[in-house]
Amino acid sequence: MTAIDRLRRDILNEIDNLLAAGQQPLPRRGDQFEQWLKAQRDEYEVESSEQWKALNEVLDTYRLHADTGTPLDQHCCENGNVDDCHGCHQESKR
Repeated sequence: MTAIDRLRRDILNEIDNLLAAGQQPLPRRGDQFEQWLKAQRDEYEVESSEQWKALNEVLDTYRLHADTGTPLDQHCCENGNVDDCHGCHQESKR
């Protein structure tokens, strides 16, 4: 199991733990899960490491969902308008 696979497993376990504890399903800035993700990322001192970059990307995505009020199981676009998302349109054409 690679380091990224372990991180993925740990993230999914933490989500399950938070849901079991009755946490809100919508992500929110500063919530327990964002704090946990940031702590996991910050364990890697070198910002150029593969693990730091992967966790930082997950943290950015989580924050985008929080900022737009989008549930984690739904697609989220930076501009908040799914109709304007090039990625959505490209995927739907496939």
